Amino acid sequence: MVTVSNSKGGGTLAASSSFPEDGSTAPLLEVSRLTVCAGRNALVEDVSLLLRPGQTLCLVGESGCGKSLTCMSMLGLLEANLTLNGSVRLFGTETVGASDSVLNDLRGRDVAMIFQNPMVSLNPVQRVGAQIAEAIVEHTQLRGQAVDLRVIELLEQVGIPNVERNKNCYPHQLSGGMCQRVMIAMALACRPKLLIADEPTTALDVTIQAQILRLLRDLQIELGLGIVLVTHDLGVVAEIADHVAVMYAGRVVESAPVDDLFDDPRHPYTRALMASRIGFGRPPGTLLDAIGGTVPPPAARPSGCNFAPRCPMANSQCTEDPPLQYVGKRAVACHFSGLEIGVGA
Repeated sequence: MVTVSNSKGGGTLAASSSFPEDGSTAPLLEVSRLTVCAGRNALVEDVSLLLRPGQTLCLVGESGCGKSLTCMSMLGLLEANLTLNGSVRLFGTETVGASDSVLNDLRGRDVAMIFQNPMVSLNPVQRVGAQIAEAIVEHTQLRGQAVDLRVIELLEQVGIPNVERNKNCYPHQLSGGMCQRVMIAMALACRPKLLIADEPTTALDVTIQAQILRLLRDLQIELGLGIVLVTHDLGVVAEIADHVAVMYAGRVVESAPVDDLFDDPRHPYTRALMASRIGFGRPPGTLLDAIGGTVPPPAARPSGCNFAPRCPMANSQCTEDPPLQYVGKRAVACHFSGLEIGVGA
């Protein structure tokens, strides 16, 4: 199983957890051998993850690698034409095959999700304050003036200015960054223990992105949140992650504490992602290293290693499917994972 390390990552925004470091805290999230299929095609294959309170797990990879689908599976939000196998336990409760009433009790109250595009996720014909109030009424015992006071408290907590005015705005009257803060306020309305954020900063400029990341970090420290953050931005990963799971073509190909992953990536795909980063000591004028080819669609995945057609290290051995094996503190699915390879190798 891919486990979240108890050692706190060295990212500049990594929260200092007050929880025991010996693994004695019960997991918030346990995903075991999760597989999602559309007909005969596996969209997500054999994914296992674990997250404890106060920690941040980042899922990274290109578009089409299964990150968002994995998160939707965690909350039982899959489309009807998809089938799911494996186990997903939220706070010890098995959700695979659970009734709608069990899932609804968990969603919104104990676990909340921030979607990628707030302008699509928010109701365009309802004032943002009313949308937050609806979540409060649905999942708490607050009513009347207490609900309005809670809405104001939440909007102030996420840094919305002029709350009395802006809570009566429609989404189109607010900026993208403000709408994303509204989505965070809605997600936190019932004080959840687990927050799943699907690329919450993708559509935002870098200044607002930094503010949102700082906000998530501060709220994590304040509330003891566990966070699953989906992103393809390694700069964001370096800022906020404790542990990272790299996904490719529906599988976890490498998992490690954030410092270990950045200092010594072991999977060729992870190394390729690192080499394509902007900044991080790259000399000015240096061309970025592109990853040739594209992520194979589920119906056209090669036999053996899915990354082999794009991998500079591939040989005949890669026609065999590499299992996910531990190398030190990490898990790597590569026949060459034992090699001491670095970013520049």
